[in-house]
Amino acid sequence: MFKKPFTLGLIFLTCAISGVAQTEKDRRVVAVSGQAEVMVVPDEVVFKLESENVNLDVIKAKAETDTDVKKIVAVTRNYKIDPQNIQTGYIRISERYGEYVTGKPRDFKGYAVTQNTTILLKNIDRFESLLADLVKAGVSDLSGVTFRSSQMRTYMDQARALAMKAAKEKAEALAKELGLRVIKAYTVIEDDQRNPIVPMYRQANSAGQEGGGFALGEIVVRTGVRVIFEVQ
Repeated sequence: MFKKPFTLGLIFLTCAISGVAQTEKDRRVVAVSGQAEVMVVPDEVVFKLESENVNLDVIKAKAETDTDVKKIVAVTRNYKIDPQNIQTGYIRISERYGEYVTGKPRDFKGYAVTQNTTILLKNIDRFESLLADLVKAGVSDLSGVTFRSSQMRTYMDQARALAMKAAKEKAEALAKELGLRVIKAYTVIEDDQRNPIVPMYRQANSAGQEGGGFALGEIVVRTGVRVIFEVQ
């Protein structure tokens, strides 16, 4: 005697689901994509440095690397860089051998002691002089120089807004050709476009300026969206 209510409830639920499916099927949509780029003048630069020394005595190799890192930190003090914008990585120790020669064992060259340092320079006008002083301090390898903006979130928001505008304009143009009009956005998906901040600078004298040195270029902040618009 308790089976009938359950059966009726199942019938009503099935009808409700069928109604939703029918509505979704009848929805008229147009799917488009939109891309946008915002050109930004950078106001920060990040240096990624590597200090390495090789010695048969691992203690001496570490001491030499420690000295190089201290020289780098001393340079940053001269530029009044906030200590929180200087990060030193873990020390890495590895064995180094000479080139392989058939039939002969590889010569042991010593222990390599390596340590990375990352520096954030907010006074970008001093980029060139800081770079020169870091090289003089004994940097073994400059693994990366990245220009960026401290207002990256703001520029990303601008790029998203422009991408959405481009997508809407494209949808309206397509709908118009079909005698339709756009009602509203039904689905929005942001494309996962990475924004590699590539160092972009040029020789100052190539732009007709006096003297050498570098003039900052611009970095590109880009994004894209895929949007489904309902039309009628």
